Amino acid sequence: MAESNHVVPVICSGIAAVLLKKIDDEYKVLLLKRASSVLNGAWCYIGGSIEEGEKAWEAALREIREETGISEVSLYTSNAFDEFYSPEGNFIYKAPVFVGYVAGSQNVVLNGEHSEYRWLTGSNDQKGYA
Repeated sequence: MAESNHVVPVICSGIAAVLLKKIDDEYKVLLLKRASSVLNGAWCYIGGSIEEGEKAWEAALREIREETGISEVSLYTSNAFDEFYSPEGNFIYKAPVFVGYVAGSQNVVLNGEHSEYRWLTGSNDQKGYA
């Protein structure tokens, strides 16, 4: 079947994960500073591709483990999707977003994709990281 020019395909081949951890009686969100050709220097949440045979939630757990070394996390689905339009490919990329609550004893160990991390509060001040 020939593809029509008036149709913009939706591609869902990846996941996004936002991690929360209770630090000093306050939940903080983890941001990672990219150290790769894609979004180099940008502060991001966890994201990655779904591998063949994986379910999206399995990919989220694997990406969390690979990017942060965190293995003790309670993972939940959200009703949000990470999505954007690619003008080069003329497609919409859409990824389910998961929320993970990290056990207090878990420490972040970055892989080569990131250079720094911060646990941030919801406030806009610069004192919000751990």
